[in-house]
Amino acid sequence: MVTRYLGPALFLGVALAGPATLAQSTTPTFIEGAAFSTGTKVPTATVTLTGAVAQGNLLVGWFAQYGDPAQVRVSDNVNGTWTRAPRSLTFLDDTGDIALYYRENTQAAPGGVTITASVSSNAYLLGSVADYSGVALAGSLDEIASARDLGTAVDSGATAAVGAGELVFAALVSGGAAGSVTPGSSLGVPYTPRAQTSNASAYEEDITSSAAGGQHGTATLASSTDWYAVCAVFHPRPATASPQPSAPTGLEATSVASTRVALSWSPSSGGVAGYTVYRDGSPIGTTRPDTTTFMDEDVTGFTTYTYSVDAFDLANDHSAPSAPLTVTTPAVAPEFIQGAAASAPNPLPSYTLTLSEAVLAGDLLVGWFGQFGAPGQVQVSDNVNGPWTRSVSTTWGGSGDIALFYRENSAPAPSGLVITASASASAYLQEAVADFRGVAAVGALDQTMVAQGQGSFASVGPTASVPAGELVVAAVLTGGQPGWVLPGSSQRVPYVLDVQNGSSASDLEDILSSAAGPQEGSLTLGTGTNWNMVLATFRPASTSTTTSTQPATTTTTTTRPPSTSSTTSTSTTRPPTSTTQPPTTTTTTTTTRPSTSSTRPPTTTTTTATTTTRPTTSTTRTTTTLTLPLPTITVTLTLPLPTTTLTLPLPLP
Repeated sequence: MVTRYLGPALFLGVALAGPATLAQSTTPTFIEGAAFSTGTKVPTATVTLTGAVAQGNLLVGWFAQYGDPAQVRVSDNVNGTWTRAPRSLTFLDDTGDIALYYRENTQAAPGGVTITASVSSNAYLLGSVADYSGVALAGSLDEIASARDLGTAVDSGATAAVGAGELVFAALVSGGAAGSVTPGSSLGVPYTPRAQTSNASAYEEDITSSAAGGQHGTATLASSTDWYAVCAVFHPRPATASPQPSAPTGLEATSVASTRVALSWSPSSGGVAGYTVYRDGSPIGTTRPDTTTFMDEDVTGFTTYTYSVDAFDLANDHSAPSAPLTVTTPAVAPEFIQGAAASAPNPLPSYTLTLSEAVLAGDLLVGWFGQFGAPGQVQVSDNVNGPWTRSVSTTWGGSGDIALFYRENSAPAPSGLVITASASASAYLQEAVADFRGVAAVGALDQTMVAQGQGSFASVGPTASVPAGELVVAAVLTGGQPGWVLPGSSQRVPYVLDVQNGSSASDLEDILSSAAGPQEGSLTLGTGTNWNMVLATFRPASTSTTTSTQPATTTTTTTRPPSTSSTTSTSTTRPPTSTTQPPTTTTTTTTTRPSTSSTRPPTTTTTTATTTTRPTTSTTRTTTTLTLPLPTITVTLTLPLPTTTLTLPLPLP
């Protein structure tokens, strides 16, 4: 079902024509919006904005899928693929995908646009979308916050502080029929509702001119259910031209592997809204104005590439390009192959993770494993190699056990392998594990460190200095459910987040080829919680020659988010005492090469008007059961889930 709105419209089916707006307006203005929800599992869902879309407008939406292991994808018939924003979520059973997508500086579409949300197989699809004029043409997304919870009071959490006069877009989807939604406010400015489905499973609202400060997406639901909210703030189009940005300088490659190239440069001056990175003359990505590093993950070994970067402003005016940088990738270097992460919702004597792709002879298997609730150490083995090697460790506040385990020089496993984490008795088990290639077969482990803390920024290190070209692996296990995480960096080399479970309680990131020097690991967490983090560096299988040609080097500084955590670190192998609390997170498995995530079919489906429920897993490390009503339709399927039940209505909100 699709509900469509034009102009400044009220929700619940009334479509009113708004005042005429100009594409060059400097005041963000709502043009049209729509919300949709499918009552059955489908591969695609479309929603049409029937009004004319002016060139330079912003299209933005909050999209969700439940029932498919991969990400939801969004595109339209005029502009093509949309940009996915950070801080996506999953449903409370740690499956599905919920994300903000947007398309800035749209092409003109006099006959409207048709937006398509799709998945790799079939899933319940829902969400909302809106069209705005008067928004910046480039670098428009300023700040974003997202959150998930259960109840009637919806709050996305606060964004970082923004200036006055910006567009604030807030939206939610729910796992059950909320009935109706009462719009909220942010910093005393009331939201205007724009579109929602008939049972309020998808809803959007906005403030077209913000007060200065951190923004919240807030609303009140008529009925308690699980909800997933976002607040995204967009820059308005400037009324006057800003100074043209200067050309970036000091472009250099800080890390070169056979499958990735990391770049860094010095900031430009002027009205910088972001940077565009080019490879062999074609744009391959953009960064925020405060980010002067970029990771190219689409390269092959023993190949020469030429990079450049330019700066752009909010009007999409670009600076001159930087001096070119030529890089030749090595034929062989450490390479990420596959991984998985999980956090069991109930005490179990053992938990298994499956790596479904082939593991080659000589691969490195490594992971960060924890147990809470049983005496003794966690044990790790796989069905091909047997027991793994235990390294540094810590505890959950003096209880349980958390340790780094690895298996170097793996035996071949053409059909993949099964990794088992076990405890002496039933316990809450957490793990994040990865398979790497191109690592030394003997004596691979070089440096290790462990840290514990509380807050929304987890960090570990620095280690002793390591040579360039080593594999750096960092992983975190949390006691709560952060909801999302953002990878950090080390020596101006960005980490790549390899695996995470749905609640982001178990996460692993890597740098395939280190810059020389001490290494650090860091992750920004969606919500503050107790965390335990490990960092390990591994020697590569062989040394390959990498060449680059660049102008004189200048110093670049990268600012990492301020730490809100208290941290204690150790580099010894004895378990340090921690002040953290036992974990309270949920279960899931996630992989980043063909995904091995498993999703549970909802116990019901929904269309509009009726209510349905689907099973949900427990979200705490207690015996409490979480029940989430889900949107309904005329068909109800009840699928019992072992040990816990999750109730998620489907014709999702």
